[in-house]
Amino acid sequence: MRFAVLLSVCVSLATTSLSDGGEISQVHDLPALKIGATDLDAILLKTRSLIDAANGPEDSGCEMVKVSIDGHNIEIPHLSLASSVAFPNELFEFSYMYSQPDKPISSVRIDLGDSLRRVSVSGASADKVEGLSKLLEKDFRRHATAAGGGKFRRVAGISFSMAFLTSVMISSAYCWNTRNYRALGMPICAAVGFLLVLLVPWNRFLPGFVLYQRYSPFFLIRHASQVFVVCLSRLSSEFHYSIFFHESSGRVFV
Repeated sequence: MRFAVLLSVCVSLATTSLSDGGEISQVHDLPALKIGATDLDAILLKTRSLIDAANGPEDSGCEMVKVSIDGHNIEIPHLSLASSVAFPNELFEFSYMYSQPDKPISSVRIDLGDSLRRVSVSGASADKVEGLSKLLEKDFRRHATAAGGGKFRRVAGISFSMAFLTSVMISSAYCWNTRNYRALGMPICAAVGFLLVLLVPWNRFLPGFVLYQRYSPFFLIRHASQVFVVCLSRLSSEFHYSIFFHESSGRVFV
């Protein structure tokens, strides 16, 4: 028993000494984001000022910004603000990297994309690393959106596909059994809704990350993805209501 206690104490002391002598790392995964270029610029400038405050104004670390435009990766070997990069109104991948070994903050990496949104900070000072990583996470989470990302698209796609397929089958069976061909609009509209689910480019419509060069002043355009999802949900519920509570024949269809 004493040997086990002594061994655990030795392991704890060894782990502490190794962590004190090495670098501390903080990694935070982010939710789906919708952010404007000016907002991202403010976060990058704040990050750079905190790095200078931690490492000293004479710090000359290596910086790089990487963007992906229409499938082409562009690397800029210095800090370039998002608003100064010429890109279309929407950008779906952005990365920022800073590196300077043996400093209180030796590495900062911001990866923003459809499948991965992550902030990682490393350095010799635990307080500086933790402070910067938490600040970055807090600033980015202000621009989080619930409607976006691969997980959301999979759940929404499966749900809408099952709902519209069910509507097509049940409404088609209803029209066939009752010979009420005036109700053919129900299976036709349900089939159109199912095709929309299959054909809409959801990875661009509900991305995990999107950077806007400028925000649209119109509410419906600025929130088009959320409005479209709400409309699909409303359309699907209307189909099911019409099918199960169809009153044109004077009875409820079940």
